[in-house]
Amino acid sequence: MNQDHQRPQHTFHTIKGHSSPPRTPQEQRRAFLWHERMKLEFKVQRLFLRAATLTQAWQRLHHQKAPLEYEVPEIATRIVLAYLVGTQQLPTAWPHSYEGDHLAQEASRIQQEMLSCSVDIAAAQAQINVLDFELALL
Repeated sequence: MNQDHQRPQHTFHTIKGHSSPPRTPQEQRRAFLWHERMKLEFKVQRLFLRAATLTQAWQRLHHQKAPLEYEVPEIATRIVLAYLVGTQQLPTAWPHSYEGDHLAQEASRIQQEMLSCSVDIAAAQAQINVLDFELALL
């Protein structure tokens, strides 16, 4: 027996607790479908963990971003006052705007990853539903 047939048989054997490997094509197909379903279940679990990690990163980012949002009106006020007084020197808070740009880029990256993760979860769950349907027909 070649290696391709042994893998699904072992999976069926392990998952279903049978002492003998599947013998009929239908049993082999069921073992293969269960194996694929388990792989997808584990993939969904990994994706949910990734989504949780991204959510935590998003929350940390917003905690970093909050103080900068309060500085923007202050910087704008300093610029206007400097203009009214006739000072050519701009406020020293410009480096904060670069930090704000970096945080905005990071927020965009996290949003893209969260969206990608959500799409991957939906696709894997749809594949699981197809496998469940096919298993129900056997």
